[in-house]
Amino acid sequence: MSYSASELPETSSTRPDAAPGRHVAIVGGGPTAVAALVQLASGSAVQSVSIIAPNDIGLTPAFSAGGSRVLCNTSVDVTSLSPDGRSDLLDYLVGRGWPVSSTDFVPRYLVGCYLRERYLQARSAMRRTRRPVTHVRDRVVSISGGPGTYRLVLAGGDELFAGDVLICTGGGAPKIPEVLESHVNSPGVTVMPVAPSRLHEVPPGSRVLVLGSKLGAVDAALVLLENGCVVTLSSPSGRLPAVRTRLVRGRAHGVAEQWRARAAHLATQEGLRHVTRRLVRLARSAGAGTAGVEPARRDPLDQLAAEAARAAADDVPWQDIVSEVIDAMNSVLPEISADHRQRIMESCRESVSRYVSAIPERNARRLVSHARAGRLTLAGGLARSISPGPEGGWRVVWADGGTSAGFDHIVSAVGHRRPQHRFDASGTIILDGGAGQPRPGSEAGGGPVRVRRDLRLDRGPGTPAERIWALGATAWPTFPVVNYLRASAQHAALVSAQLEGAD
Repeated sequence: MSYSASELPETSSTRPDAAPGRHVAIVGGGPTAVAALVQLASGSAVQSVSIIAPNDIGLTPAFSAGGSRVLCNTSVDVTSLSPDGRSDLLDYLVGRGWPVSSTDFVPRYLVGCYLRERYLQARSAMRRTRRPVTHVRDRVVSISGGPGTYRLVLAGGDELFAGDVLICTGGGAPKIPEVLESHVNSPGVTVMPVAPSRLHEVPPGSRVLVLGSKLGAVDAALVLLENGCVVTLSSPSGRLPAVRTRLVRGRAHGVAEQWRARAAHLATQEGLRHVTRRLVRLARSAGAGTAGVEPARRDPLDQLAAEAARAAADDVPWQDIVSEVIDAMNSVLPEISADHRQRIMESCRESVSRYVSAIPERNARRLVSHARAGRLTLAGGLARSISPGPEGGWRVVWADGGTSAGFDHIVSAVGHRRPQHRFDASGTIILDGGAGQPRPGSEAGGGPVRVRRDLRLDRGPGTPAERIWALGATAWPTFPVVNYLRASAQHAALVSAQLEGAD
């Protein structure tokens, strides 16, 4: 049985055919999907929307309830569904009595509340103008057809039709270290991302190995440490993120314009050296301090303590150009060739990882405190093998082969695979279903999804312009920095403008 979108309840397991007028399908239900709906609601071109996602819209593990101590790693100023002007999150929080400023790092659960409320408001706004919004609790596995007549096949076997499709699926499947692959479904193993409440289930006093040392691993470690666990962090880099007191928009220094003027030379060693020198000079002039932008070289926990101390003294000059650098990367790099873009990103991967993805001073101070109390250590090497311990728990042999350690619980927090959506030989888009691999046989005659500068998917030369867009993390690697909310809001505004301007 088929239904029009206007006949469906707010949340439904039925599948609507395309409603009269323009029907848009939003694939995914996280922050990027909310950003997309907010922009669509402010326009008039779209008559109905289906959001296909198994979760409650806006409520993802990263922003779920788990206590006030799990902080965002970006400040209120750029954690907003409005890409420009005053932060909408700031207005939301101040309007509800929270004593916050644009520089604050707020608890993640507050952003979850914000996303959920803005979703409900956007849905209500569309429904008041007789434009239904339907939540279909399922997952899209493939998209076929052409512009204006797309057929979405769902995991449950049903179908949905839409004239326009917005892919907002976020990151791909979690990365699983090879040494842990055979144990991922075992008791005593947790694979991130999960809601903080899941980590609270690990008994206090447990010895926990957290695989990873970047943002997700730091958040997981803090939850475990403050639940009374003893934590060891282990990662290939053996490094921790840098420390900042804010991530906000500031005075423009013309970074994007300078990079655009040198676009032909950016991928050369001399071009990269010029850009690095210029950024260091900007960093030093942007703040009162003298700290440079240099990769970490000393013991990671000593480095963390030193950077936390500098942050406490407001001696973090590089932090006030980070937002502009992110915007420059996302506006200039999509304009150059994919090969040059990859070379640039490879050359500055360590700096991007440490400084763009830095942690709040408060989190750094908490980690330092736990380390000094002997509750947090950083492993000197990678795990060569992980096996069940003779008396329960896990036995970990380190890469040097000569030392081992016992743990009660293991948390894998090494990040996500990049989305691996593909075209098959027939032109059907096969969405990454979580295994990080295309369907058998789908590679022949096909290839990976390519994303244009305008966020449309591209099937190659001679094919018509698609009416399928990739937003947020799905737009990587065309857009290099996609893991903060403002980037998703910028993408949503760009796509909405195209829909408003379409015939």
